[in-house]
Amino acid sequence: MNREGKKNFVDNLKAVLNENSLVLVFHYRGMSMTEMTDLRVQSFNSGCNIKVTKNRLTKLALADTEKSELASLFDGPTAIAYSNDPVELTKLLSNFAKNNSNLVILGGIMNNEILSVEKIEILSKLPSLEEARAQLIGLLKTPAQRIATILNAPSGDLARVFNAYGSK
Repeated sequence: MNREGKKNFVDNLKAVLNENSLVLVFHYRGMSMTEMTDLRVQSFNSGCNIKVTKNRLTKLALADTEKSELASLFDGPTAIAYSNDPVELTKLLSNFAKNNSNLVILGGIMNNEILSVEKIEILSKLPSLEEARAQLIGLLKTPAQRIATILNAPSGDLARVFNAYGSK
């Protein structure tokens, strides 16, 4: 990569880091090309992105950002995963790491707060945005169902009484 290409790479990576609220760093040593492609497809389908980076250039991109604390994680074959949906990304990487021992999550940063592996695991267990919406709708819908059941109960009781009287 020539000097101009490196400068463009650093500028693009800096823009990616500033635009996304969550950035996770992981090692991919030992992963086959098909496994990495599978991870990329899953990330694309969930609205997340994965980028294999050069450590030295990534450290240069991190130097002038609020996410500069991540620079210490870039050692060895590292890649970054980034998104604005923290739950979806953490679930994706955690689930993939459970099934593939070659993917090792090193840490991350969310809204300028460093995330340890334990915090990433906690985030991955939270419900996604769609699941949270469904739970909320279920909670709101339950009282209305109960009211309808209570209002229909007297007419049901009357129908049972008339049915019993009619069958005599």
